[in-house]
Amino acid sequence: MEKVQLFKPHIALQDFVSYILVIDAIADSENLICHYPPTPHHCIVLYLSGPLKAKKIDEDEFTERPTCVVVGPQVTRVNLMVNKHHKAVNIGFHPGALHRLLGMPMHELYDDGFDGHYLLGPDVERLIESCSLLIDLSAIKNEVDKFLLNKLRNLKDIMPFDLAMYQLIRKNGNVAISDVASLACLSLRQFERKCYERLGMSPKMYARIARFANAYNIFERSHTIDWASIAYQSGYFDQMHFIRDFKQFAGVTPTLMENEIANAPFKFQADYKI
Repeated sequence: MEKVQLFKPHIALQDFVSYILVIDAIADSENLICHYPPTPHHCIVLYLSGPLKAKKIDEDEFTERPTCVVVGPQVTRVNLMVNKHHKAVNIGFHPGALHRLLGMPMHELYDDGFDGHYLLGPDVERLIESCSLLIDLSAIKNEVDKFLLNKLRNLKDIMPFDLAMYQLIRKNGNVAISDVASLACLSLRQFERKCYERLGMSPKMYARIARFANAYNIFERSHTIDWASIAYQSGYFDQMHFIRDFKQFAGVTPTLMENEIANAPFKFQADYKI
């Protein structure tokens, strides 16, 4: 049994929330390890069926994570050991939006999952409790909307930088950084500083992750795998750069990733468009 639905957020949230993805699924295999490479979306993840275990691909041991995890700038693939019954919500944010919500530099959340109970306050536990009792995915989404609407009063204003980086995402990272800086009304040096503050990494790294994540998303959605076609669709001009990014962000070659995902109980990045 697998129910997955991708929702647009409430209209009042759409300038900072990109999507709300709700999943309620029961794994039909004994293997419970799923794979989550980097995406350009900072996110909040709610685990409604209890905490799970996770580890970066270069770590030896799985460790238990809290039931609410805040993910900022991610550059390393994470493996998740899910529960047999996996019920969760992934709230994806537009570029700069998690900074606007939390009011903290994003480099402080670099490449790890952080306890959302600490960062978001006690309301998040009530949200998890109420959502865990719901069966209808739309009802869960509505509860998440209410939670986020209550955060609007403390949300920092959107900046030209945020809108410029949104255009970079729409083009899957395939745009000159100088052009994005111009859209942001900033010099290249100012633009670099804003990137570290609001995204936690350099603009070039962010663009690489956006391009890779688009390729990985196409891969998870494809019934037949043609790596050359996926690389071309994602804006890679040669296989060497495609394989380099894949090895850096997925931790393995495309062919090895294909074998790993074939044995995974769920594909976490197949249901939304980067």
